[in-house]
Amino acid sequence: MNKLAIGHVLLKARQLKHTVKDYEKWGFTVTYRTDPATAHNALIYFRDGSFLELFNPKPIKAPDKLILAVLQLMRPLHPSMISRYIYYIRSTEGITDYALDFVPPEDAQITLARMKQAGAAISKKINMSKTLQDGRKQTWWIAAPADFYLPFLMSAYSPAVPCSEQELTHPNGALGIYKLVIDVPGLEQWVSKYKPFFGDAVWSDDGQQCEYVLEKGHTIVLRQAKQYQISEIHLLTSQPIATKLSLQPECAHGTAIYMKQA
Repeated sequence: MNKLAIGHVLLKARQLKHTVKDYEKWGFTVTYRTDPATAHNALIYFRDGSFLELFNPKPIKAPDKLILAVLQLMRPLHPSMISRYIYYIRSTEGITDYALDFVPPEDAQITLARMKQAGAAISKKINMSKTLQDGRKQTWWIAAPADFYLPFLMSAYSPAVPCSEQELTHPNGALGIYKLVIDVPGLEQWVSKYKPFFGDAVWSDDGQQCEYVLEKGHTIVLRQAKQYQISEIHLLTSQPIATKLSLQPECAHGTAIYMKQA
């Protein structure tokens, strides 16, 4: 089995600052790694190395139709990644996508090659970079499947910027991601799509869902449904609670987060 873990989950927010405030009300510590005045994303870091990314996919204030037209023209440059970005623009708010990390990070090239040999249609690496608040340039690369409903893969950041104790400490006790639930139509077809990533699935007795246990104790659950949707994020918490958090629909379109005591 390929050694992969959930790296981060992307949650679309058209009004980023308002959504950040909502997550802070729910007891999460939210961090900006770029200038908050111009940032298009904010991050919720966990102790297991995973994180949630609240993001506004629109690079500029312009009508969606104009941005989509420009992206369509650019699609031949990086078809897989730009098709995914078009999906971000068109999608509703809430859980939109997720990325996988290589475990350990230095095995990224070997694991990526193994996945392609197993039949995964994954793009060439796309080099990415951003300028941190301290002025340093941080780089990484992404490899995206042709099917934008499948997770993309991401290398480690260079330089790595360790999280502070404050960034990792959440008033609600959140420690890390332990499960992501994805609703899919045609479960067997989706199991075939996921096989090059994770190998064989473990099926439930009723045949209505299956799961993959990844590194770091992370779990991906595929659940039979009428349409595709990344439905639920399950987090471990240090606090003795078992509840469901749901932000206001206008901020996160009904994002569901479940908390479970570690």
